[in-house]
Amino acid sequence: MKILVVGGGPAGLYFATLAARALPRAEVTVREQNPKGVTYGWGVALMRSALDALRPSAPDLVDELATNATWHDVVGVGVDSGLVEVRTGAAGMNPRWWVLSLLEQHALAAGVVIDHESRMDPEALAFGDWDLVVGADGVNSGLRTALAEHFAPTVEMGDNWLAWYGTPKLLPLSILLQNTDAGMWVAHAGQFSAEMSNFTVEIGQDVYDAQGFADLSDAESLSVCEEVFAGWLDGAPLIANHSAWFQTKFVTCRNWTHENIVLIGDALHTVHPSIGSGTRFAMRDAVYLIDALDEARWDVAAGLRGFEEQRRPSAEGFQKAARRSLKWYETLPGRRVADPVSFAIEYFMRTGRIKYATLRGENKELFHAYETFGGAVRS
Repeated sequence: MKILVVGGGPAGLYFATLAARALPRAEVTVREQNPKGVTYGWGVALMRSALDALRPSAPDLVDELATNATWHDVVGVGVDSGLVEVRTGAAGMNPRWWVLSLLEQHALAAGVVIDHESRMDPEALAFGDWDLVVGADGVNSGLRTALAEHFAPTVEMGDNWLAWYGTPKLLPLSILLQNTDAGMWVAHAGQFSAEMSNFTVEIGQDVYDAQGFADLSDAESLSVCEEVFAGWLDGAPLIANHSAWFQTKFVTCRNWTHENIVLIGDALHTVHPSIGSGTRFAMRDAVYLIDALDEARWDVAAGLRGFEEQRRPSAEGFQKAARRSLKWYETLPGRRVADPVSFAIEYFMRTGRIKYATLRGENKELFHAYETFGGAVRS
């Protein structure tokens, strides 16, 4: 069997590894447009529950992800200078470049051929030369675009603007709010290695316009963000890595497959950075696809039907939660938040996936103070 994977991100590399392990005689090729070792961004998070769900598919690989991770058992919620800690499920953060390197090592060890700097024209791709083509080429998928009439994608742009920085300031996994005259600024932060933390800044259109970011260079934008969040950074710098402002794209597809072609990961459907599960979501797609193909004894047509039937319900449920989170975040820039405790409770309940009673059971002292001083108890 000949399998082509378009895109060497977490979804593509994980699927390629699992496919090569399942079919040692298969020819599995990954084509990735970036040079070897080149990636963008900083740290990525995987909840312990996500790692537990992935582990049966590749125990050795997942154990390495867990062992290397910087673990966080609480999330800090900060408003201006006040910070409260909320206990949640454990999250492990790893450098994104290390995760991709690890996945590539396991893929190569399984016999996968990885072609870097392979910029192919999807419209010229000879799909019939392959038994299976897996599109894992990300949110801006060229494969999805070339075959849009078949996949019928919908791409919705988010209203807020984000810039993904790193910093040597070691921070707990946290959401940090900074009130300003122009509006609310939000930072999503968290230590992902011994030396570095994520620091993703999110603002609304009004703040973006008020600061004139459209006319500033990336370096000038970084400097403004450093100044706004100086109280949280304690003099540490922000560091850029292709950290231009961007708006999120929320991708859905009416059809997941076409003939011998299937999309997975961000090429197929996205979540929002605010729920921090993009890597998990993509890698779980790879597992569902492998399981469906195995169940169909690698009859590609039957396997692709099974993948969509089995994966779509849970994926759409997760996207609904992500959409609620996205809409909630888009209301933040127009607000002024004062109390970190009440905000923290609102924050964790924003998607509807975490219940008040569950969160309260893990944070009794925090909730006691909230309920004693005027918080409304919810069922």
